[in-house]
Amino acid sequence: MMETPEGRITFSFISPVYNEQDGLEAFYRRLTDAAESIGEPYEIIFVNDGSTDETPSILHRLASDDIRVRVVEFSRNFGHQAAVTAGYDYACGRAVISLDADGQHPPEMIPQLVARWREGFEVVYTVRRDTKGISRIRRGLGRLMYRVIRASSGVELTDQADFRLLDRRAVDALKSVREQARFVRGLVNWIGFRQVAVPYTAQERMAGKSNYTLRQLMGMSGAGTFNYSVRPLRIAPYLGAIMLAAAICYAVASLALWPFGLAPGGLSHLAMGLVALFGLQLLALGIIGEYVGRIFTEAKDRPLYVVRETCGFPKPADEQAALEKRTDRQGEERFSVFT
Repeated sequence: MMETPEGRITFSFISPVYNEQDGLEAFYRRLTDAAESIGEPYEIIFVNDGSTDETPSILHRLASDDIRVRVVEFSRNFGHQAAVTAGYDYACGRAVISLDADGQHPPEMIPQLVARWREGFEVVYTVRRDTKGISRIRRGLGRLMYRVIRASSGVELTDQADFRLLDRRAVDALKSVREQARFVRGLVNWIGFRQVAVPYTAQERMAGKSNYTLRQLMGMSGAGTFNYSVRPLRIAPYLGAIMLAAAICYAVASLALWPFGLAPGGLSHLAMGLVALFGLQLLALGIIGEYVGRIFTEAKDRPLYVVRETCGFPKPADEQAALEKRTDRQGEERFSVFT
């Protein structure tokens, strides 16, 4: 990873990109306008998450035209959360602002986030009031995901987005957490620091359609549920206790009604009891299996992402000095040949 000497960059803007060729340049212009309005040194880091369209060539052109643009290219698609993580890994600003490149996170709100940071808040996160151009079904599924996370783990993340500002101290704390099942919103909540919310209205995509699938939504819901709590493991014992209590009540009622010939019976009752019992066992095994699977994933300790190449990053001071020395030596050799 290349780093710029500390203190030279105030704001780092990081943006994951996946197949955004149609709206990428318009987003870049909006972002640079917002960054210029702040009046502080900045850098823009685009993380190309394995795009298969013309996005890589557009990013390289932007980096060649603007020395403040840096590009991190993954070797394949590792997912949005890994791309956000890579942005934080490569950013070197005193404050790091993450936002998506599809235009739904309006860059025009950046001065508001910066203003709260200057008030002393180390985490300034955004909360969606509404999302333009999204169906009620998709909005309802998103709200359901947050309710599941809140009920299972006690973490309140309703309508939060990966559009936030983190102080350098918060970024360093976040970088120290390298768990495989990434859910950055939950991690930002977990690291603490002084946090404040800023409401916003998510805009329609600038171009194309959303690359965020239902499967990814479910995966994020699972990460938010199982990464931050063991409450789901306690569901099985509770259900077992309820079923045991129901079975005892059933037995007592049957004994009380038996002398009057009113006691229920028959194989159907036995069959239903077995179905309920096996259902409980499968539920418990499924919950335990989810945790065991995550332990297996963490035990492999693979990197969160693989970088194919980077461009636009300044060379470290020692590497730059060696390059200049080598260039000077080559120039002297060429001069001696001609003389």
